Amino acid sequence: MKTRFKRIALWVIAALVLAFVFLCFPYDPPKWTASEISEKVDLLNENSAVTTPHLKLGKKTREANQALFEKVESGQPLSADESAAYRVLYQSILKDKQPLLRRLDRELTVLTNFRIEEKNNVGTLGIEGSHDHHDSSAAANLLALRGDLLRVDHASGATASLTRIRAAIDAYKDLTDIIEHMGTAPQTKSVPNEPVAPTDELQRQFESMMLHYKRAQFEPVNSPAYVTEVHLALDSYDLLVTFVQDRIYNHLGPLERSLSGRWDNWRSLGPRVDGISARFPRKPHP
Repeated sequence: MKTRFKRIALWVIAALVLAFVFLCFPYDPPKWTASEISEKVDLLNENSAVTTPHLKLGKKTREANQALFEKVESGQPLSADESAAYRVLYQSILKDKQPLLRRLDRELTVLTNFRIEEKNNVGTLGIEGSHDHHDSSAAANLLALRGDLLRVDHASGATASLTRIRAAIDAYKDLTDIIEHMGTAPQTKSVPNEPVAPTDELQRQFESMMLHYKRAQFEPVNSPAYVTEVHLALDSYDLLVTFVQDRIYNHLGPLERSLSGRWDNWRSLGPRVDGISARFPRKPHP
């Protein structure tokens, strides 16, 4: 009798949990549209490039160089000398917060004295010291994203549904981590791009994004050429988001999509961008 009562109690608890899940998660959320993706990407880029480094991670550095940092925040173009000074200061913020940033992204890649004999974008050589090399970190995110999508594609057995849900959440996080790394790149000290020949559509859009972000690194901050290159990078990232979204939606059922959520949601640890305004928003898609 006790065993039967326990079994009934467990079924009731399970039913209540399921009811709670259905109340908390919208059922089968629709895909983000092209215009919604572009709007979110602009805000994610701004959050990565300016809002978080300036106002959360680097408050003391910003206070000590307030006029320069406010000029960047307001979208005013910097001179070549101002851009070099700003990028060195910005790099110091990321270096100081490296332990925290490594906890947030396991793919963060720290390199020491990287390409130290090559000219960089601030008038010196290489990247001295031990720093998060954004190109390598983003490439590691891409590798992890590829693995996540393979798990989505090939999940099988009794736990296939749970595997797809977990893999989709991981894929959305790795996708967001890419722009969180590369959004900072045009603000930092770095060396020229090392292009990689793409092997598929996933890497094709990634390499296009990388090309334009890296070009922006060598333009004065907030200059017209900088803005053009950042916009081209974001256009490619939009296509990367669309590709990943389509791949996941093609393999997950309605309930699985409900539990995994859409890209850039709290389940995949997407950053909050409420109240953020992009310095240079792109024109919305028709």
